[in-house]
Amino acid sequence: MPSFQNTLVGRLAILQFAIHLILPPVLYYRLDAVIRRSASETFTHHAHAYATALVHDLELADVLQSPNRTVAFLDAIVQGGGCSYSAIEYRGRLLGSSAAETPSWIRRRGNDDTLAESGDGIYALSEHFEKAGAAGAIYLGFDTRPTLNQIREARYQIIVALIVYALASVAAAVIFARLVSRPLTQLQKASRRVAMGDPAEHLGADSTMIEIVNLAKDLEFMRGELVGTSARLRAEMSQRENEQAQRAVLESHLRHEQRLATVGTFAGGLAHEFNNILLPMLLFSEQALDDIPHDHPARNNVESILDAALRANSVVSKLLAFSRPHEKHQLEPIDPAEVVAEALGLFSALIPANIELLSDVSVSGGRVLGDPTLLNQVVLNLISNAVFAMRETGGTLSISLGPGKQSLPDPSGTRLSPIIELRVKDNGKGMTRDTLERIFEPFFTTREVGEGTGLGLSVVHGIVKSMGGSISVSSEVDAGTEFVIVLPTIDSPSPPP
Repeated sequence: MPSFQNTLVGRLAILQFAIHLILPPVLYYRLDAVIRRSASETFTHHAHAYATALVHDLELADVLQSPNRTVAFLDAIVQGGGCSYSAIEYRGRLLGSSAAETPSWIRRRGNDDTLAESGDGIYALSEHFEKAGAAGAIYLGFDTRPTLNQIREARYQIIVALIVYALASVAAAVIFARLVSRPLTQLQKASRRVAMGDPAEHLGADSTMIEIVNLAKDLEFMRGELVGTSARLRAEMSQRENEQAQRAVLESHLRHEQRLATVGTFAGGLAHEFNNILLPMLLFSEQALDDIPHDHPARNNVESILDAALRANSVVSKLLAFSRPHEKHQLEPIDPAEVVAEALGLFSALIPANIELLSDVSVSGGRVLGDPTLLNQVVLNLISNAVFAMRETGGTLSISLGPGKQSLPDPSGTRLSPIIELRVKDNGKGMTRDTLERIFEPFFTTREVGEGTGLGLSVVHGIVKSMGGSISVSSEVDAGTEFVIVLPTIDSPSPPP
């Protein structure tokens, strides 16, 4: 938290304190000098005027005809003129007022120049006159204490006024500083909230000061620019992350395809070698059966050899279906909805009672170029695998066929075509990540010996590729598996029924 002297209120208060530490004393001494000078000048002026008037009376009246009249005149001066003493020197005789004691030093003191010159509270004044050819002087002592008291009272009032002025100016400065600092504090808090991740915070200030209003507008404009830049950066970062994720997925698919292509090449070569071995076995077994009578003891053995050779030939055919596009089947425009519906009709009777079948293949997304027999084989293989995964626990088998949102190159490769998606989903045991990496490899299987050859999904993969499509799979252990087959559509019209 900032110290008080570093805040706007604190600095204004310190500045006011420094100013009033110097200014009020200077003002006080200047005002005091003016008051004292004014009071002194006024007092002495009135005193001289009064003395002049008395001399005028002495010169015109018969006050000096007798001592009694002179003393009465002096008593009237003391009692009504505000004098501390009064005395007249005439014809070598000094007469004083009987109402006040006449000091002995009046001749020596003469006239005071200032109001408080003597320090005894008396302003001494003497005026000379001439009466009947004889010179004389009147001595007056004016009481300065009332005037000095007025000066002291004025000083007190000046001090009070300066103190009030200082306090009022400091309070006004503090109030002004708070009026300025409050909107600045609002801007500061709003800026901190923006910096802490609240871009919707509005940078405004509750003030009518033009400078603060303009500052708030500039900060709000800067916030808008920063928020826009931040949003663009986040969007670019998100896009890059998505692109990197898609690139990683594509690289994974590419590696998988390359591995399958390598395995396919190996499987194709192996199949041809087995074909070369099986062909004479088939030919000689069939010829031997033609030559051996039906009741010959060796006929059963030869038939067993022929059956084994036929099964081996079936395996070789599946290997060839995985390794390269089909050459024995002519691809033609087909309606996948009819093929899927036919496959469901064939397999629905074989589905166990603990498995519920849900299908949505009533509407086709278009025709595809393929072989109906091979596509039927794909559907039956996927359904068979799903049923096998749920044979013990039961579950739901969902099959759907419909238009997709993406596009793929058509079989000619000249343009992009809409797609249809075939989805086969079960909630069986599911598969691990390692199993998903190898499910399309020939002879890879998770079943027990005698339950499968491991060629089913590899054949499915080869058939889908031969139709210009793609196949993907997602699975979680104990949650189920979903196969998605994507095929490009064509514009060929439907064949006549």
